[in-house]
Amino acid sequence: MSRLKFQVLRGTVLGVKVYRGFGRLCDLSGMSKPDIYDQKKNPTGTQRDLSPRHAKEAYFYVKNNEFAFWPEVFLCVREPKICTFTADSKGSDYGTLTVDLSELNKLTKVGISRVDGNHRLHYADGKSKDFPPIEKIVSFCLAYDISLEEEIKLFRDINNNQKRMNTSHLDEIEVRLNPSGQLKRTDPDLYIAQQLSNDLKSPLNGRVYEGGVSIGPNAIPLRTLKTGIQYMRSRTIKLNALKDPDAQAKVIMNYFDAIKKWVPDAWKEPRQYIALRGVGLWGICFIGANVIDRVLTKGEFDTENMLKILRSGKTWDWSNKGEFQGLSGRGGAVKISEMVTGEFQEEGNLSPNELYRQIMSKK
Repeated sequence: MSRLKFQVLRGTVLGVKVYRGFGRLCDLSGMSKPDIYDQKKNPTGTQRDLSPRHAKEAYFYVKNNEFAFWPEVFLCVREPKICTFTADSKGSDYGTLTVDLSELNKLTKVGISRVDGNHRLHYADGKSKDFPPIEKIVSFCLAYDISLEEEIKLFRDINNNQKRMNTSHLDEIEVRLNPSGQLKRTDPDLYIAQQLSNDLKSPLNGRVYEGGVSIGPNAIPLRTLKTGIQYMRSRTIKLNALKDPDAQAKVIMNYFDAIKKWVPDAWKEPRQYIALRGVGLWGICFIGANVIDRVLTKGEFDTENMLKILRSGKTWDWSNKGEFQGLSGRGGAVKISEMVTGEFQEEGNLSPNELYRQIMSKK
């Protein structure tokens, strides 16, 4: 096949001349190329580097779903001679767009660039091993008669004007799309986080932001809590031995009850404390893995026994200007956890940190 033909509508979008139509994904992928920016090898490139993981997710989304949707991919003709528009009738903007593949393949440069949609198109042509071509139909918009500088400007504007979807809102949608039984199997961290948010007995009830309309500046984003639960469950042995996420949720709820009694001011004035925010919350979750394993080992799971462990160490300043100031991210959360759990007392024994200090003090 030396030519591709598409039925299109010719028009202008905010000053940009375009053809709009429908075509097979494999055809749109095969006739277009990304122009990846490389500060050394391709300093005039327009595209960001490809994320193979993102591209694979896009491929399998279309391949494995009969009911799916994508916004149109946005392409740009850089070499005018490879595209020809033939109107259905004189003066009509409806017609046939013909892409000359033989001329396109002769080019050493990009003939049709991908302004928006590179990840969606990357594997669709079937040229990569284990990725058969996708013949499903999608919509496209093809700009023409614009300069490279104008194309770069459009790429910038498209990406600058896109507001990233709130991740907590995406998680909340995931909850709504999956029955609770299914969510427990597919995403137990999200399931438990949602239980902590919704259970009226939970100390976090009414404090978790699930997207949409704001519930206040002191709310805990659902995604942040989910990540914290994931961190906690990644470090615990005994908790994961409780196979049912509902049982795990009850234990974790008791733990947060203990935290509320341990750092009560964080509930009264959350903006002044990090315990329910970002690195502080994640640190609390890492600490929770230690505390929960300790109580479950003894066949206990109640709040008071967890609180006893929390209070067995030193008193920490969880305020914004306290001992954890300047720490951030997962690494900071791990550091907080190590600092706190290192001071926990074993029954009848010294804490690990105190034991270390005594060992090092011996000459």
